[in-house]
Amino acid sequence: MLAEKYIPQGSKGYRSLSNIFSRFDNFFGLNPARWIGIWAIVIAGDNVVSHFNDRWMYWNWKSLSIYLCILLIIAPLFDYLYNSKYSDLKKVRSASQAGKIFIYGFMLFIIGANPVSLSVDVIYYSLPYVTFFLVGHLTWGISINDEDFNLKSKTDMALPLSIVILLSFIATTIGFANDDPMISTIAAVYLPFPLVALCFPVAKRHLQRCRIYVVFIPTMFLSMRYPWFLVLLCPLFALLRHYYYFTTGKAYPTFKVDHSDEQLV
Repeated sequence: MLAEKYIPQGSKGYRSLSNIFSRFDNFFGLNPARWIGIWAIVIAGDNVVSHFNDRWMYWNWKSLSIYLCILLIIAPLFDYLYNSKYSDLKKVRSASQAGKIFIYGFMLFIIGANPVSLSVDVIYYSLPYVTFFLVGHLTWGISINDEDFNLKSKTDMALPLSIVILLSFIATTIGFANDDPMISTIAAVYLPFPLVALCFPVAKRHLQRCRIYVVFIPTMFLSMRYPWFLVLLCPLFALLRHYYYFTTGKAYPTFKVDHSDEQLV
């Protein structure tokens, strides 16, 4: 990030901008970093309905509707209100929590698809998308903040990583069976990252890549059909990085690996 190079911590410019960005504290209390995943699963619902109408849909600027605009505002606010009461949607620690996250993802998907368009086919096509939504939560639920991370036994991560790999494979398989190039490709492209984290020697950078790309890959693929999605993602990404840099000294989200990774959100 250029700000790290040209406005280093401790400089007059950094202190000045830190005071400005601190005014966004209330806004960031809404946890906008979660919006990216929420937007993705909502748009994925519309993507399936659009797929039924035109499998070869690509770079369609007209895909943005008033209905989606309203959803992209309401869904993150609903997510914030729900998370403020229930912490089950943040990390997966049990089968019941996994079930709740799956149902929650399914609800967001169906709303994105528009309940008016609900059919058996939409429900069936939703399964790999919602499964990958769960994969994201499982991946972020694996802690990488321990100081002795590199000394941790592989068995501590083997089970969650194995489940992530299995669910990613299931999402790919169902997507392929549905002749759905979107989710089958998303899950297949992501699959090597947890495989490397499981099979290679323990290293924080492997799990950091898992976290980065479980969000980056689906949003970029969806953007190939919904180019206006990039108009939402890029400013939010830039705002997140600069806010956290000028308030905590850390650029977040980041594509760097092997960095100090204290939980920010």
